[in-house]
Amino acid sequence: MKKIVHITPTLPPAINGLGDFSYLMAQTTKELIEAEIVFAVNDLPPGDLEFKVIDFNAGNLYTKVFEQNPDVVVIHFVIYAYQKKGLPFYMPKVVKQLKKTLGCKILVYFHELYAVTTNVLSSAFFIFPLQKIIVRQLYNLADQTFTNCVYYKTRLSNALGGKPNNVIITGLYSNIPEAYYDHNIAKDESCMVIFGSATSRSNIYTSTHFASVIEKLGVKTIYDIGAGDMNCNVPGVLFKKLGKLPAEDIAVYLNKATYGAIEYPIRFLGKSGIQSAYAAFEVIPINFNELNQPLLDGLTRNVDYFDYNSPLPITNKQAVRDKLRLWYSQRNRMAVTKKVIEHF
Repeated sequence: MKKIVHITPTLPPAINGLGDFSYLMAQTTKELIEAEIVFAVNDLPPGDLEFKVIDFNAGNLYTKVFEQNPDVVVIHFVIYAYQKKGLPFYMPKVVKQLKKTLGCKILVYFHELYAVTTNVLSSAFFIFPLQKIIVRQLYNLADQTFTNCVYYKTRLSNALGGKPNNVIITGLYSNIPEAYYDHNIAKDESCMVIFGSATSRSNIYTSTHFASVIEKLGVKTIYDIGAGDMNCNVPGVLFKKLGKLPAEDIAVYLNKATYGAIEYPIRFLGKSGIQSAYAAFEVIPINFNELNQPLLDGLTRNVDYFDYNSPLPITNKQAVRDKLRLWYSQRNRMAVTKKVIEHF
């Protein structure tokens, strides 16, 4: 039986994408192999969890992980998650020490890489070269690395000075567990669900294209899920504000909705938990983001990807659902976890 330590910022019920991802991965790992799993977090979550959880800081991470004597350490990496200024120089040092003293395998999952900006007034402009050094050190020390989208694989080569890399692109599974999908519930073709951050939802509702898209799709009911007081002023549309809901309750509306609105940069769709949630529940995503970017990560415009510029209405919705199901099958929680544990 292997002992695995996941290093992640925090865990559910705290709201944190890395925590959700790593926790679901741990649960799935237990379904696939015999393993003892420990979480090392820098922010202890409330309540009891099914896994052992230890807390750490920059000064004691090595000691805390060393005491667990793991066979494998999985680092869920976001540059700002472990040091508020985005410069966790201690992380590569800890990895180097662990490899030297324990000989354990180190897997690094790059959920994000480093800040990118051309604004000289931004602090990120001055620190991103240092962030690239940290990313490069972790990549070189790791036994295997992973990321969630094509764009980050390209960015990683930039951090490596243009050299190719062997990072494995896994995709990202739904932040609403796919086990909640009930295939027996008929989709309401006049129903749309919109969930996510207050900022992204506000951008959707204030889009100059929103009313036109809603009309073309024939949407009559919108379920709004999340924090913030949103308003929808499209005539003839029943707008239901549901507020913040747990994943199980969000699934109720994903099960019945035909459409789901999203506002997300196109080149990053492969790392969107909401895009994956829609795909997992065979909800057709409509993207309202207006950045002109390449469409990556295996999506095809007007086949399994639609936005406000797409020809609407969608004539063969079942064909779209079939394509989305196929796309998601390669990045569901079982598929992603298998790609990672192959390297334990």
